[in-house]
This record gives sequence, C-alpha cells and structure tokens, in this order.
Amino acid sequence: TKKPTTKKSTTVKKPTTKKTTKKPTTVKKKTTTTKKPITTKKVVKKVVKKTPEVEGPLEFYLKAGEIAIAVKKLLRSKVKVGASVLEICEAGEAKIKALGGNWAFPLNISINNVAAHYSAQPDDDLVIRKGDIVKVDCGVHIDGYIADTAFTVSFGTGHKDLIKASEEATRAAIDLIRPGISTDRIGNEIEDIIRSYGFRPIRELGGHQLDQNLLHGPIMIPNVKGTKGIKLEENQAYALETFATSGTGRLLRTETKCYIFQLNPIPIPLRLDSAKRARKVILSNYSNFPFTTRWIAKELSTPTAKIALRYLADKAQIKRYPVLSDVKDSLVSQSEHTVFLTGNSRIITTKANQ
Repeated sequence: TKKPTTKKSTTVKKPTTKKTTKKPTTVKKKTTTTKKPITTKKVVKKVVKKTPEVEGPLEFYLKAGEIAIAVKKLLRSKVKVGASVLEICEAGEAKIKALGGNWAFPLNISINNVAAHYSAQPDDDLVIRKGDIVKVDCGVHIDGYIADTAFTVSFGTGHKDLIKASEEATRAAIDLIRPGISTDRIGNEIEDIIRSYGFRPIRELGGHQLDQNLLHGPIMIPNVKGTKGIKLEENQAYALETFATSGTGRLLRTETKCYIFQLNPIPIPLRLDSAKRARKVILSNYSNFPFTTRWIAKELSTPTAKIALRYLADKAQIKRYPVLSDVKDSLVSQSEHTVFLTGNSRIITTKANQ
C-alpha cells in the first residue's frame, strides 16, 4: 500500500519547477533603460556650468582688440603729409563707435619730440608736415575691457632705426612676458635693445596692467633697468608699450598744454554751474576713463568747456594729463600691443593673424 503514495509525491513537485521559468521577466529590463536619460541630464548640466567664467573677460579683450586693429588700419591711411590732426582724431574715434566699441582714452597724435598725451582740440589747426615722425596711440574698450595699441609713421629720412628700436623692443617684451616673470627682466631687455640702436628709452613711460574700467593698473612694466621687479599673473591683460628717443630720455611736462583729463571719483560741492554740467557729462559718458576737452565742448561749447575744466582741475575734481615731450629737436618713436596671459600662452589681442 505504500507504493502509490510515493508516486503522488513526485508528481506534485513537477509543476513547481515550471514556475521558476517565469524569473526572466521584463521588469528588470525596464529598470535598466530608465537609467540612461538620468546620466545624460547630469552630463549636460556640467558642460553648461564650465564655459562662461573662463571665457568672459578674454572674449571682451579680443573683441576690443579686433576693433583696435580695424581702427589702426584706417588711421594708417589717414596719417599723411598735409593731414589735419583734428580730422585724424575725429575719424579714428568715429570708427571705434561705428564698430560697436567705446573710447578707452582720446586718440593721441604725438609728433616729433612730443611723446604722449597730445589729442586734438576743438579748434586745432595742427597738420602733419614733411619730415615729421608721428605716433598714433589708440584705445578701445568693450564693457570696460581694454585694447591699447600704438604705432609710429615717418615722413622724413633717417627715422628707420628709431622706429625699429621701439618695435623690436616691444616684440622682445611680448616674447618674454608670461605668468611668473618679473617686470624688471622685461625692462632690462627693452633698454638693452633700444640702446643697441643708439637711442635711449624713456623712463617716465612704459607698459601697464589693464583691468576692467582701469586703463593704468597697479603694475607698471618699465622701459629701463634698475626698477623693482613685480611678478606678473595669469588671466591678466597688460599693455606692452615702449618708447625710443634721440633725446635725453627724460620728459618735460608742458602744463600750459593739457588736453586730456580723468574724473576724480570723490565729488565735492561745486559753485560754478558749467562745472556741474561738465561733471555730469563726464560721469554719464566717460566714467573712469580719460576724456578730452574736445568731447566736452560738443556738449557745452568750446569756451564753456575750457572754463569748466579749468575750474574742475583747480578743485582737484579732475586729474590733468599734460603733454609730455623730450627736449627740442629730439625725436621719439612708440610701439605698443595688448597681451592677455593665460596659464600656458600669451594672446596678442591687438595684432592681426594670431
């Protein structure tokens, strides 16, 4: 009687083994497919976060540089014998605006022994003559980020070496500059090159750090030896600016010839109505950037602008930048480019075909 009971127990176990075939269900496949879109979303978020902080300032420096390059091309065609300095300044500044830029400082046209800070006046009758050596200094900014660049043109004989001296010195400074280099090393190289041509560097002028809304930052890059070195940093812009002179290398300030100014950010009460109006124009249009009498005269008239600016200067409400010159009958050349330093490269923002 025990034999049939054993047969029943074995047949009962067979259907339980069939149930195990249901293990590979589609539930697990669904869970694996749902993970893919989650990972792609995370990757997209990381990419979006990375780009703006790194590219921002450099993007503006490059745009300002592009405009400066185009303006220099125009100015080279305008600077010629018989040309009006006033017309050259107006044409260059108009081109900056037409290309979407802003003025970082008034266009400088400095002739012969004049080294810097000459910009045309509203009634300026100065023209370029045969035999002149002409320096053109141009500044553009986009959202406060600056391109500062200059070149020299000769309309006489015997000026080639003088121009080469400053151009080669600027090229050497560009080759040397990098994060961590000390400014005195650059100054040593600049002076050696300029003196090798038989000229002198100008002590009072040189390269300078650029920052947003700041034309002359705290770091100066000298044209001469014997200065205290400061190490340059990455993610900064610098104007490399060299001057060679046949004169003494020491500049004279012509206080009676002052056409460029800069606003003092700390105001005081003013009594003169025209000075109040002038300060309002300066603050709303030029802020911390240098400006010239000619620009203010377009808002207030020439006589009123001159009176207002004289009053503001006397009250220390504007800083004066008088014309700087070497001795009479000397000649000065100038060369300048803006360079942006990254961690492993230098970018010349004011030079075409980088």
